[in-house]
Amino acid sequence: MSQYKNTNGDGWYIKVTNPRTKKSTTIRTNPKTGQRFSTKKEAKEYEMYYLKHKVNLSMTMDELFIKYIDTQLSPRENYSATKSKSWYNTHIKKKLGKRKITSLKLSDLESLARDMLDNGYSIHYINKMTTNIKTVLNYGVSHGFIETNPVSGYRSMKEIKTSDEIKYWTPREFQKVIDSISECYNENKTDIKYIRFFLIFGYLTGARKGEIRALKWNQIELNEDSGVIHFDYHLGPSNNIIKGRKNGNGYILHLDSSTLLLTKQIKEHFSRYDNFDPNGFVFPSLTSGFSFPLGAETPRRWIKELAEYNNLKNITFHGLRHSLVCYLATEVKLFPYEVADRIGDTVEVVLKHYYQFFQESRIKVANTISNHENKYFKEMIKEETFDDNKE
Repeated sequence: MSQYKNTNGDGWYIKVTNPRTKKSTTIRTNPKTGQRFSTKKEAKEYEMYYLKHKVNLSMTMDELFIKYIDTQLSPRENYSATKSKSWYNTHIKKKLGKRKITSLKLSDLESLARDMLDNGYSIHYINKMTTNIKTVLNYGVSHGFIETNPVSGYRSMKEIKTSDEIKYWTPREFQKVIDSISECYNENKTDIKYIRFFLIFGYLTGARKGEIRALKWNQIELNEDSGVIHFDYHLGPSNNIIKGRKNGNGYILHLDSSTLLLTKQIKEHFSRYDNFDPNGFVFPSLTSGFSFPLGAETPRRWIKELAEYNNLKNITFHGLRHSLVCYLATEVKLFPYEVADRIGDTVEVVLKHYYQFFQESRIKVANTISNHENKYFKEMIKEETFDDNKE
């Protein structure tokens, strides 16, 4: 931070270092008013003005990134700042760090993307890095360090997914996994039922791990023959509860008979505990109790261990969401818009990521068209129509 509170508690002052001369300037009063900076915000605003108009600063990418981290991320949890510094130091600093932000061009991002692709990084990851650069430069524009974002017109690399990239278990593979839990974890009888509950719940709801871990009993309505779950929150990296889902607003899941029965079984099981909290987490910490959620790494470990035990691919916990889509599309025969509504996503996303699960319905469409008697089409494609020797 370059804004500091006066030792007597009366107002703020700023320290600005000219990156060219390395000289530091302390400013204790606002030249526009002749008064001390009464708030930190006022001091920060004048610092922005000073840097742009008084120092005549042509800021480097390194300097802008430090400002971005300092003002945008420090007030939030440290995890975000640490993660941002990591990607910047790993991928950006060496190539663009010393460059003046006014000199950056679209070709710089294109070159960076090509280099990362040559080094084996996925297109998805590369696009995240280039988007982060654009975000930092947009911050520079909004705070007056640069007039326009020089790479705003950069287009992310096109990401083409194949069916091999969607990790999932078929319904029969998932059944095999569930049946093997007691054998895989035969030394800990307490965990067996918990593992079954958590994995089946993840499969039947298709909810993300952070959404399930954040779920509390006051978000679930259970009746005799119906039920509703409100997925309104998810957990951040430090187990902080964040409103909404990871990529959007909350959504409501109406329970089918199997999910309803499972949810009732889960509640009945945990309600037998002496420290059960009817407003606590649905899936509590195995060591700390109902006021704390299940650890983030635990479900990932379960999936990995069970995959190895059954000689199946490790789909990660998120793969249960993919597995549900496979089941709904191939076994239940739902249409894409019905699947999208069920998992709280858009039809566009479902068709983009899970197109291979809907091949049967496409074949059905082709057969329906084939079975339709259309004399005009048949007339047009008679064999003699394409006889090159026919005059």
